[in-house]
Amino acid sequence: MSDRRLKVFHAVAKLLSFTKAAEALHMTQPAVTFQVRQLEEYFNTRLFDRTHNKVNLTPAGNKVYEFADRIFDLYDEMENSVRELTGEISGALTIGASTTIAEYMLPTLLGQFKAKYPEINIRLKVSNTEGIVSMVEHNVIDLGVVEASVSNKNLIVEACHDDQLVVVTPPNHEMAKRQGAVKAEDLKAFPFICREEGSGTREVILKYLQDSGISPTDMNFCLELGSPEALKGAVEAGMGISILSRSTIAKELKLKTLCELQLDPPLSRPFSFVRQRQKFRVRVMEELLEFAKAYCESTAD
Repeated sequence: MSDRRLKVFHAVAKLLSFTKAAEALHMTQPAVTFQVRQLEEYFNTRLFDRTHNKVNLTPAGNKVYEFADRIFDLYDEMENSVRELTGEISGALTIGASTTIAEYMLPTLLGQFKAKYPEINIRLKVSNTEGIVSMVEHNVIDLGVVEASVSNKNLIVEACHDDQLVVVTPPNHEMAKRQGAVKAEDLKAFPFICREEGSGTREVILKYLQDSGISPTDMNFCLELGSPEALKGAVEAGMGISILSRSTIAKELKLKTLCELQLDPPLSRPFSFVRQRQKFRVRVMEELLEFAKAYCESTAD
């Protein structure tokens, strides 16, 4: 039996979607379908039920999925054991990160890690926090780095960096002329630009407002945008004010195209590593986690 067929089947079984499996494996959907059919022919039975645009495992499919999980865990354990004997640190990792982290934190971190371990291949997937957590849950990625709290008990969550959020306005905005910090209550008077549903930044901001006694209906939400860059552009254009990670606005503050105001009380959130609790930890993963923790400590304010 080809390992390739089993890997493709395993991806479809995890995601219960041929389309999502094709995206995760960087394959076309017909190629994924072909590999699954080859495996079904090998076993002479259907492994998936495909009805009403839904994909479900058959009893035989469930059995193959259980064994495939164990097989790939053993592969990882075997590879790690051999590399420990030889002292070699190499392999591949797929990391997922929410947008803010992928754009402003990871490039430098991964660049330094790659310089130290050139034999390690790293793939990066970018989504919002909700999407990254889902990819970790379904074993599409080895490690996630997110910007909001994660409550799934099947996942291990380790804080790595404390991120400060601030109010951002155009330089000519009336709030920019104020002295002192801004209360949550002050934000209600102005059009407010926020991130999209599923964003960790959005979740943190809404909780902060709620803790301050302000409901979403009290706010004048005028735009929802899917990235910090788009949001900064909208604020610069005078479309509204917002709350952003301070790490995303260094360039704009230097160029004086945006102004920052501290919140009272201050607002911060942890950037966290997220991984499966039961997943066998290969040496490459251990090295990346230790490197990232040291990096975060060295760059802490």
